Amino acid sequence: MPVSPIHLAASLAQEGSLVLTREPSRTLVEGLAVGVAVFDARRRLLRGNSLAREVLSRGAEKSCHRLLRGYADPCPDCPLATGQPAATAAVACVGLGEEGWGGVVSVFEMPAPSGMDLDVMQVLEHTPTAVYLVDREFVVRYVNRAFVRLHGCSAADFLGRPLSQCIDSKVFARFQTSALGAMATGIVSEEEIQLCLDGREGFFLAARIPLSLGGVVQGLCGMLTDITDHKTTERELSESRRRYQAMVEDQTELVLRLDPELRQVFVNRNLAALAGMPVEALVGRSFDEQLPPAEAGIMRRRLLALTPRKPVCELRHALMLPSGEVRRLSWTVRAIFDEAGRIGEYQAMGRDVSAYWHMERELLRSEAKYRDIFEHSAEGIFQFEPSGAMAACNPALARILGYLSPGDVVREQGDFFQRILLRQEDRLEFLRLLARNGRVYDFELPVMRRDGRTAWLSLNARAVLDEAGRLDRVEGAARDITDRKRAEGERMLLVSAVDQSAEGLVIVSRDFRLEYANPAFAQIVAGGQGAVGREELEGLLAPFLSESVRKMLALGLRWSGRLRLTRPDEAEVVAEGLISPVRDSDGEVVNHILLVRDMTYELELERRLRQSEKLEAIGVLAAGVAHDFNNILTPILLNTEMILSDIVPDHPLFSPLSDVVRASERARDLVRQLLMFSRQGEITVSELPIGPLVKETVKLIRGMVDARVEVRQIAPDAPLCVRADPAQIHQVLVNLCLNAAQSMPEGGVMHVGLAAVPAPPRPESGVIAAGMPLARLSPGPYVRVWVADTGYGLAPDIAERVFEPFFTTKKPGQGTGMGLAAVHGIVKSCGGAVLLSSTPGQGSQFTVYLPLVTRPA
Repeated sequence: MPVSPIHLAASLAQEGSLVLTREPSRTLVEGLAVGVAVFDARRRLLRGNSLAREVLSRGAEKSCHRLLRGYADPCPDCPLATGQPAATAAVACVGLGEEGWGGVVSVFEMPAPSGMDLDVMQVLEHTPTAVYLVDREFVVRYVNRAFVRLHGCSAADFLGRPLSQCIDSKVFARFQTSALGAMATGIVSEEEIQLCLDGREGFFLAARIPLSLGGVVQGLCGMLTDITDHKTTERELSESRRRYQAMVEDQTELVLRLDPELRQVFVNRNLAALAGMPVEALVGRSFDEQLPPAEAGIMRRRLLALTPRKPVCELRHALMLPSGEVRRLSWTVRAIFDEAGRIGEYQAMGRDVSAYWHMERELLRSEAKYRDIFEHSAEGIFQFEPSGAMAACNPALARILGYLSPGDVVREQGDFFQRILLRQEDRLEFLRLLARNGRVYDFELPVMRRDGRTAWLSLNARAVLDEAGRLDRVEGAARDITDRKRAEGERMLLVSAVDQSAEGLVIVSRDFRLEYANPAFAQIVAGGQGAVGREELEGLLAPFLSESVRKMLALGLRWSGRLRLTRPDEAEVVAEGLISPVRDSDGEVVNHILLVRDMTYELELERRLRQSEKLEAIGVLAAGVAHDFNNILTPILLNTEMILSDIVPDHPLFSPLSDVVRASERARDLVRQLLMFSRQGEITVSELPIGPLVKETVKLIRGMVDARVEVRQIAPDAPLCVRADPAQIHQVLVNLCLNAAQSMPEGGVMHVGLAAVPAPPRPESGVIAAGMPLARLSPGPYVRVWVADTGYGLAPDIAERVFEPFFTTKKPGQGTGMGLAAVHGIVKSCGGAVLLSSTPGQGSQFTVYLPLVTRPA
């Protein structure tokens, strides 16, 4: 049972003038939740416990009656005046010495809210805001019903207990910091916080109100107002506004909405900037006010002619700006109809095509007019020589790059294109696209201006070839997109860079418990199998922290080594790890850092290099064997054919010798395959019966693929011939069949078919074409060869790229990406085409079309 303040003061007063100077009383009063102070005969503070010192330190020059009871004059019942102990609800005082005149021991405490006015207590009990009171020691003195409901507990779980034992430690630490600040300043504070209460995340407005008594802060009143719904609505509105701005306000196109009377009800900033007028001045005006009269009537008639069956039209017109400048705009207008077929509004997306329009007109007139456009274009125009030197440019490009005139740019010596680029990989990518396509569209890259500043350009360029097919020059236009890139960069500042490391990084505590792991570590040890939980990561970390490793680390040593791990998907990975201790300022180990690097690919490259060297040696051996074998076959075949020419068909030796000739011819074909393997053979294009080759390839494939893959063959007996090299057609069939088998790791059915068709294929929706362009295929009959599988299929974005060199969907080190690229090249060289149709989850089909060799009847 707690001791009352008056009894405590009387007990301490028995020590006389040495009170609070000797043990154990001095230590005991330090841990009390009440203030204990000793005053001299002049009522001046001599000493006290920590609570008393903190409360009374601001008034050290004042008397006890001012500090504890707020009286200007000494208390009428003061023991120094009456010689008797005095007590109130908040303060108890007992005199020192035999007669009580030597000083005063005072004990004071913060009153509990039990004395609060009943009406106020009822208000607090029924308010929807969670209210709680704590004293200076953060012991909970009061909670209302809303606070109890919010935490899903009873009031008894909180009252009389330290708040640190009732809530999460991190939440309490944050609350304690702000509460101490509020109690120190005596100022009410508010902030928005996020809490997880009863398993539910929520946002709250937290208010902290210091409670004072006699000018001394005795505790804190806290209030929690749930603002989760408000924050959710606010976030949704912000996201909606951001999407709208991203789609409309921040794009480079012009956006316009018209009512049925063709009055402008919305224009975006780009259109207002182009028109040279504020948005408010344009809204409400007629669409055709700034159009020339002749064009205004045409535009109006075309818009009013839109119907529900034909709701879209393309418009081009001139726009007269207030400055007198005329701009050419191109619009795509869609009429929005209601259920009754009445027009509700018009929505238009447009672009300023003035530069392109002027260029087209001037180029049709004369070279002189082209020069005028060249000089006055708003975009930079350039011509580069193959060496990278600037051959010509217009003033706009010179201005973009920070030069006074185009002549200053042209006079720059050497590879000017390379000099202005900040990233040389952009140069390589630009030239690669130019070499592959002949043109480059909207290629964005950073450059360095003459004054050292960085500018972003968007390039549209084409390669101009001379009569011999060599590169003569590169010409095109450059648009300054620095402002746009700066805006994009500001948005990208929110992207975190912490998770960009390619190597795994793990921080473990001194007792080897996981504290942090970056995504790269999960990728290395778990293979990117979705989100990996903390417990799973600790399990995957265990191989790196074996007992021997822990002993080394406990001695403050480092550890490094390689481990062979098995991922959850059963894939094996070789990881190289380095564990180093982290020490504090005193040299004590506080953490350990583990760096993990995936060495699987490097080791696989080493293995493949060794395999490549083996194959190269085998190729050299095969070439030597093939040449010697060919020398042996030549006299056998020659002498056998000479003997056959000298005997009649019914001779007993004619049949055996014919077998010798056929066997020798097969051996000759084997020699040709060996030479082709060693890259010493030649491509032989001739009339090739493709049916036997398909059947032979199917037999070969059945022995190469998984036994769970069923290979079905559809090949007619009718002879079908194409002009091609047998080895190349064999390579095409093998590549397609192996791709089909690899897409069915769990087994399935592979169909290999052959048929004749009367005409070349035509473009179809959803079908990817390679080889010769379908429009350029020669008319006439074709041989159709197809390979279909029941595998996982390809997504449309993947299917579009399968014929690109070095593109592969396999894991790193499991494919070169050249198989289908080789198919594309071989089929194209034969004057044919290859089509791909694929459905995710259902399989894929590759169909090869080769011109059929027709023989005269």
